Amino acid sequence: MQLAEAYPELAGLLERTETAISQVSAEGDGFLGAAVQRALLGRGKRLRPSILLLSAECAGGATDTTVSLAAVIELVHAASLVHDDVVDEAARRRGRRSANALWGNKVSVLLGDYLIARALELLPGGARERFVPALARIAARMCSGQIAELQSAGRPLAEREYAEIARSKTGCLFGFCGQAGVQTAAGDPSLAAALSEFGERFGIAFQFADDILDLVGTDGQSGKPEGRDLAEGKFTLPLILAVEAGRTDVSERLQTIVSKRPRSEADILLVRELAESVGAIDAAWDRARAWLDSAREPLACIPDSPARSALAAACGEMFPMPVMAADR
Repeated sequence: MQLAEAYPELAGLLERTETAISQVSAEGDGFLGAAVQRALLGRGKRLRPSILLLSAECAGGATDTTVSLAAVIELVHAASLVHDDVVDEAARRRGRRSANALWGNKVSVLLGDYLIARALELLPGGARERFVPALARIAARMCSGQIAELQSAGRPLAEREYAEIARSKTGCLFGFCGQAGVQTAAGDPSLAAALSEFGERFGIAFQFADDILDLVGTDGQSGKPEGRDLAEGKFTLPLILAVEAGRTDVSERLQTIVSKRPRSEADILLVRELAESVGAIDAAWDRARAWLDSAREPLACIPDSPARSALAAACGEMFPMPVMAADR
């Protein structure tokens, strides 16, 4: 995890988080135990736990409750990915066959549910009463964002509408990590509010970058096969900006391809070329960078510390998306 380079103490906190996560996979047996272990393999970025842990460090220091909640967040996130793959009918995740490709939708839905149920057991009683209601509200908001996205398939969204979907799908969980991290450290409410805003804006930038890489990335840079959003008929940010560029020919061709079923590799390449022809790819990266710049603003309210510097680095040189990491 690159952020541990900026804040070495994070490595130890993440190892403690991994130990808590491993309890869930170790306690399963038979088929379910193997399925849980597979769902939790390939640690991914562990980005959400990192934001939560660093937020606690900004507020006086991570506690045992912080570590437990970081594990809960990662398990809930893993469950959401299992469910997402069912909804999206995705065959691969992080270069490996998805749960639904291996065992079908029924088992995958139940596996995701099981991960959530076991995750909530990791919190001690008092923390469970304190954080589970808020986490339930966040989960409901994530679901509403996913539903809004599904209902919008096949039509160009307004950029503001797209950003609100990104806020619900992704930003709100990062915001919860910022806020809850401070709360586990008994930090000041003003710090919790600032880091909640940081997390939400960071999450929107992350979703923007993920969607851009779905169109222009290579070798699974976003953790999922490229072109999946297009295959689902989604107008993500590059396509929205291409439609808004004012070129009727480009707009009409894009809408024809997005509404086409099935779509080929050639269609994906053509969409990329059309978006690039009107500057929509560069404009989309500009939007993602603008949200990262916006995420830095609440950090000005946080006392200077190595943990705060690591959060700032996450919005710059250590942003965990390959294309954004390079100078453009």
